[in-house]
This record gives sequence, structure tokens and C-alpha cells, in this order.
Amino acid sequence: MAGNQREMERRERRAQKDRRHKKIIWILIAVLVLVLIIMKVFEININSVKSFFTAEEGSSSIVQDIAEDNFPYNIASSTGVSILNINNQIGILAPSSFTVLSSKDAEVEYMFEHGYSNPVLESEGIYSLIYDQGAKSFRLDTAGKAVYQEQSANTILCADVSKNGTVAIATTSKDKLCDITVYSKSLEKEMHISTSAGYIVSIAVSENGRSIAAAVVSGENASLKTSVYVYDIRDAKPGREIILPKGNIIDLSYCSGNILVVGDSYAGVIKEAEKYEDIYAKDKISIRCISYTPSGDLILVYNSYNNSTDNVIAYIKKNGKIKNEISISGNIKSVSAGSSLVSVLTNSEIVSFNLSSGEQKGKTEIDDSAKSICTVGSEIFVHRQSLIDRIEAEKK
Repeated sequence: MAGNQREMERRERRAQKDRRHKKIIWILIAVLVLVLIIMKVFEININSVKSFFTAEEGSSSIVQDIAEDNFPYNIASSTGVSILNINNQIGILAPSSFTVLSSKDAEVEYMFEHGYSNPVLESEGIYSLIYDQGAKSFRLDTAGKAVYQEQSANTILCADVSKNGTVAIATTSKDKLCDITVYSKSLEKEMHISTSAGYIVSIAVSENGRSIAAAVVSGENASLKTSVYVYDIRDAKPGREIILPKGNIIDLSYCSGNILVVGDSYAGVIKEAEKYEDIYAKDKISIRCISYTPSGDLILVYNSYNNSTDNVIAYIKKNGKIKNEISISGNIKSVSAGSSLVSVLTNSEIVSFNLSSGEQKGKTEIDDSAKSICTVGSEIFVHRQSLIDRIEAEKK
């Protein structure tokens, strides 16, 4: 009798174990079906899901897959939105707020309401500078906290920030035409100078925070003249004038002691703050959009004339030398570059190329609601409608 009792107990334990196994299997099947439904609804790439199901040691990780599904990320506005790579995070400037989003799982790392009527975002390294163009407010933040908020004495025209947190603000002036004020990251005034040379339309701070370059527009012989003035912050003496080709200036950027200059129909470099040299002569090109690699190399998208759909992606090194040119057709809306890849957004697709070889590495179809892109590593973040979405750059 005792032997039969033990046998019955063993059979009961075995039956309970089998029921538990079957229950676990059905739970896993249900989870898998749910994941497949979510992937279908949100058009999630199976390769990205697979990579998150497997941890670095090769073990299963469903928790990581759940984090992956936080993209696409909803934002409050579909217009007036800028996205930038800020220290390998996604900086999102919206009409009423600024958000720093984790590029890995779309978790909000930092967010605040800025209250500016015309916000403009500049970023370098870990620092982001937001200023209210046409008003007086500006603020400096890192990717995770506020550094300071301040008011300028006069109306802000343009501004820039360096990798060490030095901020240059160009404003209107009570006594002359424009003022330039330079602040350290601790809000100490390092330079203040006024100028009547013209109106400042663009400004750049050197990487080490020691020099300022200001693009100034003035009148000469009944026509407009554009010049760059370079100032040494330490002595605040009147800057050296370098005359640029005529035309609207789009951007100034310091790169290893040189100053890269982009106009609407030309591009060039100012070497050692002394002499301007053409990269593309005036009226030889029509600029569509620009970007920079993480190391500071310039990426230009241009065509030969306005409204042309035959474009060239130019990879320009910090010394002003053209490293590569890549041909692409379409209406180019945005360009963004990583350390080795460059991607462009057209009305119907995102196309990625190897910067050095020009080889196409990926292509993704997208509807015309997409407005801009931002590259972080091997992934591209897309602003479309009221969403920030993510795709793989290297995807055929």
C-alpha cells in the first residue's frame, strides 16, 4: 500500500510539472503573437527586434525588446521642430519645449518648457544653447541639466556655443549697430565689444572658446557687402576683416583653426583667420542643405541650379579639401552625417552612403510627411508628423 501511495504521489507531481510546462509554453506563444501584431501595426524591423531579444552574452532578453518599442516617440507639435544629435542623444526643439531623448529606448532624459516665441537651437559636444531670436532670452543646458538662463541687454540676432560651454551672443546695440557678448559656462562675461561695421547675420565660437568669427552685412557702392570679422576673446581688439563673395551667408563653423563658410551659392574656407579661399566659387552651385560630421567635417548637398533634382553630396574636410562627391537624384529635404555614413531625406525615401567610398549602404521608403533626419551612430531618427521614428542606416 505504501509503495502504491508513493507511486501515485510521483504521478501527481509529474502531472503538475507537465501542466506548468504547458502553461509556460502557451504564455510564450501568446507573447510572441502579441509581439508579431505590434510589429505589424508599427512596421518594426525584425532584425532590430532580434538584436534586442539576444543580450551581449547570448541570453534571451524580452525586457530589452519592450524598450525597443518606445519608438516612434510622440511629440506635441508637427511644425517648428528641430532635431539634433546632442552627445549621442536626440535633442528635440519644439515651439514650446525642449526634450533630450535617449537614442536607445526613447526614454526622456531631460525636458523643460522654454516659453520662447522664436526659439533657435545650437549644440556642440554636451552643450545646447537655445535663444529667442528677435527677443532677449537665452539659456545654456547640458544633455541632462540646466546650466543657466539669462537675458541680453538688447535684441538677439544670432548666437553660438563651443564644446567647452563658451557662448557668444550677437545683439543689436544702443550706441552702434551691433554688440557681441561672450560668456563662460559659469556666466562670466569674457568679452563685450560693439561694432558699426554692419549687421551680424551669423556668428561662430572656436572649439577652445578663444576666438569669435562674425559674418557682417554692410552697404558699399549701392550694393551689399559680406565680411567676416575675427576677434580674439582675450584682448577684445577690433577684428580682422575678411571679405566674402556677395550673397546670403548660411553658416559659419570653426574647424581645427579654420573657418568654414557656406553661402547660398558658394562655399569656402578662411585659413588661419587671414584669407578666404574658394571651395566652390560663387554661382557655381546652389546649396540645398548642410550638415557636419561628429568630427566637424562639412557635408553639403548642392545642385547646379535652383529646382534641379540632380544633386551632389560633397564631403569636405576641415581644411577645405573636397574628399568625395556623391551623386543622387530627388528633392533633397534634409541631410545628416555620422562618422562614416551620410544620409539624405527626399520626398519618398531615406538613402545612406559610405562617406569615403560613396557606396550606397541603405534605402528606406518613407512618405512625404517626413520633414528632417538626424544621425546617431548607425541609426537615423526621422521627424514626421508628430512623431520621432527610428530606422537603420545600413538597410538595403
